[in-house]
Amino acid sequence: MSYIDILELEMGASGEELASVGAVTEEKIEEFERALGLAFPLSYKCFLKKYGALSFAGDTYYGVTNSGVEGTSIPNVVFATANARSSGDADETMIVVKASGYGPIYSIDTSIIGATGEPVIIETELSFKRDKHKKIIYQSFEVFYVDSIRQAIRELGNDDDK
Repeated sequence: MSYIDILELEMGASGEELASVGAVTEEKIEEFERALGLAFPLSYKCFLKKYGALSFAGDTYYGVTNSGVEGTSIPNVVFATANARSSGDADETMIVVKASGYGPIYSIDTSIIGATGEPVIIETELSFKRDKHKKIIYQSFEVFYVDSIRQAIRELGNDDDK
C-alpha cells in the first residue's frame, strides 16, 4: 500500500470529509510541470494522481485543478506559485503547495535535495521578499503530507474531547 492509500484510510476513519479534484493523468501533471518550468517530485506526483488537489480538516493542498494551467484561484498550484513568485513570496525554484492564510507559505524547493532523495519542503514567512530566508521543515512532500494529515486528525480528536 502506498502512503497515499494509508492516509486515505486514516482520513476516512476520522469521520472528517475530504474534498478533492479527483485523479489526474500523467499528461495533465506534465502540463503543470511545463507551466512552472520545474519537475515535480515523485511523492507529489503520487498525491496529484490520486487527488489532483485536496482539502481536509480546514487545510488545502494545492495541485492540478480542472481549470488547467490557466486557473486563477487556489488550489491551482500554477496560480498559487505564479502569484507568490510575482509578489516576491517565492523564487523560481519553489512550488507552492500550501499556505496558512496570512502566515507562512509551504513550498517544495527543487534547489535543495533532502535525505530522501527528493526536494525538501520549506517554510517561508512574509519577510521572504526581503530576507530570502528558507526554513527546511520536511525532507520530502511525502513526509510533509503524512505529518500534516496525521496532525489534523489528532486535532480533530482533541476537538471531540472538549
